[in-house]
Amino acid sequence: MELMIAVVVISIGVLGAYSVVQQIFSITFISSTRLTSAYLAQEGIEKTRNTRDANWLQGNDWDDGIVNKSESNILPKYNRETTISSNPDGSLKVSVKVTFSGRGDNQEIIVEENLYDWK
Repeated sequence: MELMIAVVVISIGVLGAYSVVQQIFSITFISSTRLTSAYLAQEGIEKTRNTRDANWLQGNDWDDGIVNKSESNILPKYNRETTISSNPDGSLKVSVKVTFSGRGDNQEIIVEENLYDWK
């Protein structure tokens, strides 16, 4: 009888530990994909800012070539869409949306920033 109880207690402990490890892997995967998408969204903002800065260095209008962009499969399962709109104060609102598939559903991260002609 004591052997049966010991086997049940050990089995419950092993199954519990297995369940916790499985949840940790799941959470790590989700966190990793969200972090990657946040970095890709920030990269979209940086690319737009780089275009503005290159325009200044070349003597062009600061907003030349800053346009809406849609990039598919920048990494497997990640898509990025950059939307540019004008603000009333003359600045540009840059919105970058990164969509990615994770665990059977599509998710998205949106990063926004205003660019100014401060030069």
